[in-house]
Amino acid sequence: MLEKRIGEPCPTCRTPLQRRRSTFRTIVGDVAYCARCCSSFELACEEDKNVAAFAPEFAPI
Repeated sequence: MLEKRIGEPCPTCRTPLQRRRSTFRTIVGDVAYCARCCSSFELACEEDKNVAAFAPEFAPI
């Protein structure tokens, strides 16, 4: 699965990606999601660090 960041354009339709809870059994946590074409991408590693810095309650365990 490709790694993308929240707000990056979707490679298929160019719509900005948003955060969504993963529905895949192999991926725990959130993914970058395109609502227009229903595509999901793994979050880039920096994305998790940024969330942990500003919102400790969302930090990965």
